[in-house]
Amino acid sequence: MEPLVLWITLTNSYSKPQLTLQQILNEHLAALIEQDKFNAYEVRILQAIKSCKTSRLGEHWEACNSCGVVKMHYNSCGNRHCTGCQGANRERWLLEREYDLFDTYYHHITFTVPSELRVLFKWNKKLLYNVLFSSMWATLLSFSKDPRSRLEAEIGVISILHTWTQKLKYHPHVHCMIPSGGLTGAGNWKAVSSKYLFHVKNMSLVFKNKFCDALQVLHESGTLKYPSSFIGVNFPGFIASMRIKDWVVNSKAGFKGKQSILEYLGRYTHKIAISNYRLIKLENGMVTFSYRDRKAGDVKRVMSLRVEEFIRRFTQHFLPRYFIKIRHYGIFSTRVKKQKLALIRKSLKQAEPPEKQKLSAFEVVLKTTGVDLKLCTTCLEGQMVVLKITRPIRGSPRKLTIGNPEKT
Repeated sequence: MEPLVLWITLTNSYSKPQLTLQQILNEHLAALIEQDKFNAYEVRILQAIKSCKTSRLGEHWEACNSCGVVKMHYNSCGNRHCTGCQGANRERWLLEREYDLFDTYYHHITFTVPSELRVLFKWNKKLLYNVLFSSMWATLLSFSKDPRSRLEAEIGVISILHTWTQKLKYHPHVHCMIPSGGLTGAGNWKAVSSKYLFHVKNMSLVFKNKFCDALQVLHESGTLKYPSSFIGVNFPGFIASMRIKDWVVNSKAGFKGKQSILEYLGRYTHKIAISNYRLIKLENGMVTFSYRDRKAGDVKRVMSLRVEEFIRRFTQHFLPRYFIKIRHYGIFSTRVKKQKLALIRKSLKQAEPPEKQKLSAFEVVLKTTGVDLKLCTTCLEGQMVVLKITRPIRGSPRKLTIGNPEKT
């Protein structure tokens, strides 16, 4: 039950936004479901977010073992797409990275696909997200081994899938955090002396060809699903047209030190398409929210969308079931990282971190915020003890048809 206590306490510890996604869903979701605007999987997630921290998900009662005060908290949904349930997961993940990262320069490289491929991604999300990850890693791996890169060492990547723009449009891309160097066969750390890890234009070309090669294989195997807009399209010709386009791979100069990259990672890891703090108002069936205009120099602007369109844009960023959006490669992969990182720290003359601790949800909050969630806020002496847990309400599920992916 620790996470359920944690969600409600964390939410109450921060200033509340003026409008929440939950409020929007409370007013409009039922009508949109009746109109079959969303498929069954989307409805399940939207209903969870709508029910988060309400009586529908049940509650738990706790009492202080000193003063006897009794308090009730509604349970949280814990869904990874919920605007209010990601804080603790992010903090726990960042604490664990403290044991994996070491002090050096880090690079931020982003791999993006052309807009023409986005509709194909919507019909094959899990499949093409995996291709996006594998093409990214194959590209970086080939450069790390190429003598022309002057590295010829084993690199590591922490990669995170995002699918949105500030306006909630569909835009699949992978953020990669990469140490500026690699581990040689002799077990020594070899640093990159240039400002950027690898040549960006060359990476774009290799990434493009690896992705298109994989797309061609999927087409020939009959694995891909196609939207109606692709009916009658010469697919080999379509892939050929993708090969002559310029693909975008962005690279940013390095971050110095472990703490800098941890702070930077915190912005990306458990982020969802839009936070409640960007929502401004719900009025006359329109949702108004803020966004940053990157093309105009990161200027803050405001836009309004009809509720149906706003929720449609939000749902198109739902991840497939059980999909892993944060992946580790090379020296950071689970199978080899303990051995590889020990060699790197020895080479860099950096101390080994203490044995990794398995922290409870309460311990995560205490370590990251200094707040003791078990301390009674009434007497400030006793500890809160859970007395009773009420389970979520279980109703008969409404029969839903799987919607057309083109709707999203």
